[in-house]
Amino acid sequence: MTPAEWNRSDALDAWIKSSPAAAALPRRGSLFCWVMTSSKTHHRVPAVNETWLPRCDHGQFYTNAPIEIDGQLADTIPFSTVFAGLEDKYENLFFKTIYALHYSYTHISRDFDWYLKADDDTYVVVENLREYLSHLNPNEPHYAGLRLRPKEHGCYNSGGAGYVLSREAMRRFDTLLYGNTTLCPDDVNEDWGLGRCLANIGILPADTRNSHGQQRFNGYPPRMIFEGKVSSKWILDDPPLPNNFLGHDMISLHHISANEMRTYDRLIYLVQPAANFRKQNHQEGRLSYK
Repeated sequence: MTPAEWNRSDALDAWIKSSPAAAALPRRGSLFCWVMTSSKTHHRVPAVNETWLPRCDHGQFYTNAPIEIDGQLADTIPFSTVFAGLEDKYENLFFKTIYALHYSYTHISRDFDWYLKADDDTYVVVENLREYLSHLNPNEPHYAGLRLRPKEHGCYNSGGAGYVLSREAMRRFDTLLYGNTTLCPDDVNEDWGLGRCLANIGILPADTRNSHGQQRFNGYPPRMIFEGKVSSKWILDDPPLPNNFLGHDMISLHHISANEMRTYDRLIYLVQPAANFRKQNHQEGRLSYK
């Protein structure tokens, strides 16, 4: 589909089928999450579905074909074939994103406060995301994620780290940008292209770092972070040293394998240091901290 055909999105709508699990999801709430996937990477879906996605009020996968597990249709996984009418190639990523945002807002619900887009190898700590968003007003045009270095039109948010649009930002996107090839022309890059579109109506990426300068949204896996392999070439805000890169309020990681995703999820949600024991023994002089 070319930019000139954007307004004919009803032709794409006819291709879309939703699983029973997706159809049963609520149509209002605080946090709407959609994960971009395709038949080429459906093997990543179970890990996302077993870990962070169900923690959203409405979380589902957008794909180009029905999701199957071991050759059987996965009715219990929430998915919609939003991209069934589009050729599955890199050059279509930008339009996939634009159309998915439009579909989420106009066909599923305008009644969520926040709309998160993530990839199928992105891991999200949903509670930390909710905490961060609780300090923002969804009736204002917010665009939050990992800010990357500006090109000619200013900075933009990384697609892989995930980004969030407020309800008001979604409203302005759908009424002012979708189908407007002057303000929102086609682009080969998904994240840069969307950032340029939003900048054209005055919606710019927020600085989402915490008070220690640590990034909440991260476009890299921990192994690269702690080995000092994160390049500052593209990140707008200078990152801290590797051993201080991730904060307690981290929201996302990218390039995470299925096994890593399950491991991180269990470490975050199941392992709890015995804080009271350590505090008690420290006070009694039985533990020494150096």
